[in-house]
Amino acid sequence: MFTWIQLKSLLFLLFVCFGASSSNVATTARCEYYNDTLCQESKQGCFETQECEQPEPEKRNHCFVLWQNNSMGKPYIKLKGCFLNNIDCYDQPKCVEKREEPKKALMFCCCEGDMCNRNFTWEPVSTHSPPSVPKPVTNISEDGLDVMVYTLVPVLILAIIIAAVYWFYRQRKLAYFNELPTIEPHPLPPPSPLMGLRPIQLLEIKARGRFGAVWKAQYKTDTVAVKIFPIQDKQSWLSEQEIFKLPHMDHEDILRYIGVEKRGDNLQAEFWLITAFHEKGSLCDYLKANIVTWTELCRIAETMARYFVSE
Repeated sequence: MFTWIQLKSLLFLLFVCFGASSSNVATTARCEYYNDTLCQESKQGCFETQECEQPEPEKRNHCFVLWQNNSMGKPYIKLKGCFLNNIDCYDQPKCVEKREEPKKALMFCCCEGDMCNRNFTWEPVSTHSPPSVPKPVTNISEDGLDVMVYTLVPVLILAIIIAAVYWFYRQRKLAYFNELPTIEPHPLPPPSPLMGLRPIQLLEIKARGRFGAVWKAQYKTDTVAVKIFPIQDKQSWLSEQEIFKLPHMDHEDILRYIGVEKRGDNLQAEFWLITAFHEKGSLCDYLKANIVTWTELCRIAETMARYFVSE
């Protein structure tokens, strides 16, 4: 049996251990904010301080930077701000991009700590393994040499065929990707009360979340999805527009973006984001409610990876 003094000593050690480990976790409450589109058009969103929203339990806030290097190697910043709960950002005190620079791709880094995205760097880590040193060959009998030749030659021929097929496949995909436009499209003009609104009829609500509700709606002869943001979540509405306006987002395996609208005035205003409608909802909700087969899982992974084949 533990005495009272031993019990107090044990509780004190547990408090010291767990208190020390939790205190080492950096918290992020503020990040440097930059929006290239807003900064150039209205001189807003130019290196301001953004207060991050309080995260849910067991989740963390991070800061991020999205940029692109020009032909001279100088970084051209697209976006800066708060970022919610990404495992790759955990315990990262500095904002560092470590991937080797792909052609025509955006750089991204994230970190933890207030204003940690003020400075950012690109430090690529090579993924190529060093060449192996050949071991000295010992003398072997002629029978052993024959067995080795008969075993290795078919494998070598098969490897050459696979490498050739893969090389031709990559060349074809790269040729297709190089034909795509690399200049960022002009942003769509903001909705104006003077312009006619789309004839959209809301049918039924499909989901309700932290930043608004998602409706199933009828637009002419098409069924669409309408995400409605209240006036206090206008910034989230603007952020989702910026994501859809990034280069190469018009892809068959990415949710199709139709447009945005502002409905109502003053405190009664609502902000609509209109996209294609998918009856089974988001992939996250579908995986939570269903058990997928191996074939379905491979199909999901293929459609997710198809967009990144150019990397």
